[in-house]
Amino acid sequence: KAEEYAYQVQLKFAKDNDMVVMVHSPHRDKKAGIIRSLDVAEEMGISMSKLVIDHNNEETMDSVLDRGAWAAFTIYPNTKMGSERMVEIVKRYGSERIIVDSSADWGVSDPLSVPKTAALMLERGVDPEIVRMTTWQNALDVYAQSGQIDVEELLTTPVVDQSKLF
Repeated sequence: KAEEYAYQVQLKFAKDNDMVVMVHSPHRDKKAGIIRSLDVAEEMGISMSKLVIDHNNEETMDSVLDRGAWAAFTIYPNTKMGSERMVEIVKRYGSERIIVDSSADWGVSDPLSVPKTAALMLERGVDPEIVRMTTWQNALDVYAQSGQIDVEELLTTPVVDQSKLF
């Protein structure tokens, strides 16, 4: 009850401030937790187009996508979602509202798991546009709704003066 109350307060803050919401799905009873998270978000009036549910798997993604939210998948090298499984999900579902992301946190992580997964997708015959959407554009699209990302600046090629020392 305390966790749900805290979640409601955070959702109200996000709604009042027109923010994008990213939910870390539970480790245990994941599907029920995600469904409840989606229900509470809807009850609080959060637009599903501004809701990202992370740490999905094959069992949870239909619940997220069917409700109109974004399904994110954090790729881990040894646990949770791996690159091989992610390739199969993208082959089956395509790119609509699917985000491949990475982590560098409490467990064995690989911050390069997104480009490694993208390379594996290409190797396995996934259309390059679908790879671009799931590993870059979808995340940019959803998080740019915050108004805090200068998309034009982000897409410019940086000029690096290799003669300067830092």
